Amino acid sequence: MTESRPPRRPIAFVLGVKPGPALDPTSSIAGPAVDVVEHDGGYILVVEVPGADTARLQVEVKGRSVTVRGERLPTDGEAGRFLRVERAVGPFERTIELPEEPDSERAEASYGDGLLRIELARRTASRSREIKIGRGVAGHS
Repeated sequence: MTESRPPRRPIAFVLGVKPGPALDPTSSIAGPAVDVVEHDGGYILVVEVPGADTARLQVEVKGRSVTVRGERLPTDGEAGRFLRVERAVGPFERTIELPEEPDSERAEASYGDGLLRIELARRTASRSREIKIGRGVAGHS
């Protein structure tokens, strides 16, 4: 007699969360996994890029979008024959949309232990300022 098993469900279904690339085993991840944290001062993005060539990592902030580009290098110097390869290698790109446009002038990034950490400050509200009116004739230079 064969054992009857219930159908397998994605972990996102079991946990009761909306599936995303990291939780849905049927989707392909276009780039590295990213955690985005919002706090009072802005945003922190933590991007998993183990084995990335740090000289080729790029971070671009354009409007509300943050794009990370880079390349993961293959492991070299391994003696023997690979029986399984699951770590992605090669160029990658990942774009994250934030709820609001950050202040790109105050952005900072650091890399360590295979993680790229991007800190983005919120834009400061534009302040009003009084403009003094000089003497002269309008329309003449």
